[in-house]
Amino acid sequence: MSSILYLGIEGVLFRDYVHHHSLQQAPRAPLCVEPLPLLEPLVTIVARHDELQIVLNSWLVVDYGFRKIVHMLPGRLAMKTVGATMPGNRIHRRAIAYPTRAEMLRVDVKKRAPSQLTIVDASRSAIPPEHNDRAIWVERPDVSFMPRFSASLSRLLETDDVIS
Repeated sequence: MSSILYLGIEGVLFRDYVHHHSLQQAPRAPLCVEPLPLLEPLVTIVARHDELQIVLNSWLVVDYGFRKIVHMLPGRLAMKTVGATMPGNRIHRRAIAYPTRAEMLRVDVKKRAPSQLTIVDASRSAIPPEHNDRAIWVERPDVSFMPRFSASLSRLLETDDVIS
């Protein structure tokens, strides 16, 4: 069984970030150095699921490259991260029209065809509506949201809902 966690890291694991992928200049250093409270419970819960793979759905991948972003993740998350929903380029020399993150996620789900998927994102618009029942929208990545987040993530990863 292939189980994939699609993870939007801005506003979930690290402080919010404004992407620069459409600008004609090199992006500044990412603002993701400050971890948010959900990072620790996510690492703990993900570690209990050996078969789980992580796919990043983040503009950070486009702006800074997949490898650089994976190196920013804690070891257990980095080891389980197998790809991204979008290609990564550190410097963009020209403006590029990208589809929405929801559309890129939708395409990636079709390509990877996981038997089970879970989505965690701080942006509601990045979650395709057809997958709302398998998604956690992180509305507040603070300590008060941790118990609900942990319970929801554990429940989704432990259910046997299979994608048809």
